[in-house]
Amino acid sequence: MPALSLAGCSVRGLMGSVLLAGAGCLPAAYAADGVAAANVTSATADTSAFDALRQRWHTKLVGAPGMDRRAPEIQSLLASRSDAAQAWLAAMHVEADSTRLWDDIADFHNPKGLLASAAVTSNINRLRLMALAVATPGSPSYGDARLARAVVAGLDWFERTLYRQGRPAYGNWWDWQIGAPLHLLDALCLMDAYVPDNLRQRALAAVRWYAPDPRYRTRHDGSLDPRNVETGANLLDKALAAILDGMLGKDGARITAGRDAIGPALDLTTQGDGFYRDHSFIQHGYVPYTGSYGAVALADYARLVYLLSGSAWPLTDPRASRIVLWAREAYAPWIVDGATPDAVRGRRMSSREQGDHMVGRGMMSSLAVIADAAPPDDAAQLRAMIKGWMARDRTFGANYLAGADGVGITNVPLYELGRLKAIAADPSIPAAAEAPGARLFPAMDRAILRGPGFAAVLSLTSPRTSSFEFGNGENTKGWWSGMGVLNLYDADQSQYGHEYWATVDSQRLPGITTDHSAGGRPADWKQYPNPETWVGGAGDGKVATLGMAFSLRGVTGSGLHGRKSWFFLGDRILALGSGIGGGQGEAETIVDNRRVSQQATLLVDGVALQNGNQKKARWAWLADARTGSRIGYVFPGGVPLQAARMERRGSWRDINDQQSAAEVSAHYQSLAIPHGAPDYAYLLLPVADQQTTRAAAANPGVRIDSNDEQAAAAEDVRRHAWFANLWRAGTVKRDGRPYLASSGPAAVVVTSSGGKLRLTVADPTQQQAMLEIRLLRSPGKLLSASPGVTLLESGPELQLRFDTAGAAGAGFDAEFDQAFRE
Repeated sequence: MPALSLAGCSVRGLMGSVLLAGAGCLPAAYAADGVAAANVTSATADTSAFDALRQRWHTKLVGAPGMDRRAPEIQSLLASRSDAAQAWLAAMHVEADSTRLWDDIADFHNPKGLLASAAVTSNINRLRLMALAVATPGSPSYGDARLARAVVAGLDWFERTLYRQGRPAYGNWWDWQIGAPLHLLDALCLMDAYVPDNLRQRALAAVRWYAPDPRYRTRHDGSLDPRNVETGANLLDKALAAILDGMLGKDGARITAGRDAIGPALDLTTQGDGFYRDHSFIQHGYVPYTGSYGAVALADYARLVYLLSGSAWPLTDPRASRIVLWAREAYAPWIVDGATPDAVRGRRMSSREQGDHMVGRGMMSSLAVIADAAPPDDAAQLRAMIKGWMARDRTFGANYLAGADGVGITNVPLYELGRLKAIAADPSIPAAAEAPGARLFPAMDRAILRGPGFAAVLSLTSPRTSSFEFGNGENTKGWWSGMGVLNLYDADQSQYGHEYWATVDSQRLPGITTDHSAGGRPADWKQYPNPETWVGGAGDGKVATLGMAFSLRGVTGSGLHGRKSWFFLGDRILALGSGIGGGQGEAETIVDNRRVSQQATLLVDGVALQNGNQKKARWAWLADARTGSRIGYVFPGGVPLQAARMERRGSWRDINDQQSAAEVSAHYQSLAIPHGAPDYAYLLLPVADQQTTRAAAANPGVRIDSNDEQAAAAEDVRRHAWFANLWRAGTVKRDGRPYLASSGPAAVVVTSSGGKLRLTVADPTQQQAMLEIRLLRSPGKLLSASPGVTLLESGPELQLRFDTAGAAGAGFDAEFDQAFRE
């Protein structure tokens, strides 16, 4: 695309005289799009490496020249941006000695430093958005000289008043070292033809003062803190800022330093922040964050790949190939029909404007950019998944791409919007369905099961992770978020959107065993771990067993404890619990607690029961005609069951200090098993109709072999699949007869198919050097085994050793040529 050539233009700034490098001059390339070019004087190509890089970034910000800017969703987006920019211009203070640009974001001296520094970022972000309105072809404000003068004058005020070299930072470090500089650098790039060189150099000097080295955190006085090493998404953000700074300042060494700084973010880690071998993503040391900080990292990877590809500073690090691997294996599994589950979004679930589908769409836009640079097979796979997600996501109405302007990671920039539109319109790209199966992420204590028409997401907590994160006033009621929450995603795609987190009873989340305890207002950035080490599972990609021994001592301070298991059976989930005791009050296991419409119907043993108790319930069925959600629940042997339908009220301020205090409401239907007994069992049937649920109550297709202090074990007799969580060394029975013995705690799955038996074993504690497993009935000849599996004995009994040291909870497989037959 031709570069801007805007020499010789000058105007008077709103806050005194400001000489501009140019005004009202537009690149000719956009005129071919049918967009009227205002006052085009010249558009000569600049082939210097720095200007080529800047022009590429400019295109990234305003969209590709060939984009159809007459498309309704793009016209609407550009008009909305323009209207906002003109309204901000009208409200802007024009006095030369003004202490603020706008009254509504002028809280620079708030005693809460977090809010004071946030106002700094808000001001430069508004100037950036105004610059976008000026610089984006097709915008009603494209080339608006008055708006351009205001932006440049605002940038001058911002540097002189708030963000200048030598001015100590305050409040949140992020605003000074990531938020403000990235917005400032974007604005400078967008307004490059308008900004005087003196202002540009002052602004870049400020960026270098607050963030001189992307590898390290900077103290408030501008000095580096070498002990505070940047990691993960924060490192990538600061590296990008350094590259953009070098680009605008024509400093090749600065660009190189930024590019080379990202190396640690391309490495695998075994502890702390970053990506793990199992494709988990952790930030802040112990928080599963694929869908928040991980989404920021994904956006940064996409921007870096886009910006540096083909430049004088290419991304040559061989580890960069992991970006495509992570796109497929770390990010794609955590998008469900367009939504990014709250289980991997940490404290961000407490922000209404960052809902699960909004974040999912933002992540898809980054994946689309990465696909452009990926090898052909990977690119085809990513684009097919993206097209499928877009096709299935109904939460945005008739036009999935409408209203793409969002906040932070929910935003879909114009360039990315063009890439998504191209994928949607390309008939050669198939819309991929959700791939069925079970995926385990033991490093972050998360698992997901995809079945026909649903996905189930399980959130656990161990000594390695935290049940939740609180910080910056966000997520004040997250205590139970990681204590066995089982979120079901089905036809009700908005189940966890809208007002869910502002209104749900946070001490009665689906799947948890609760005594309703909480610890008051949480401590900032503190880890709230489950001290029990048996947390994890094993799976073969299709089915899986998960378990968690738990104690609330490190979370709410309660003495509640017990053992919980989930057997992912492909199309169903069997949940078992045992050893439940202690606690600060009466305990109950929440079978479900769903947001429902007034049209929802609950049947218990065939009788309508929205509120009340059933002494020995055998089954229940919940259907919501408005959303299309249908769920069956079967209780083998019968359980005391409590049903409650209620309207709940709250505000987003209740869970996030920065959110609205306006009251909102929603209706919920809960099912709970009170714990007069220390155990429970129930079978969850997603998308089941009433007839299927009733039939499953008569013949559930599962046999529970054990549910005690030794083990939880069961068989899916339909699939010849057997599952066991051995809480300690010992023997567990299968169908009444001793079947398997283990030298220590173990998660085991045994499946039979096609004349072969497959044994999958994992160490859920992640602390054992090895496990010895003895099958008390030999299945036959060993055909294959994972590295680290040793056959110790064969014959009437089979003994295997699994070298689990360093496996980090990953499973080991062994396959035999003859499945055991009764």
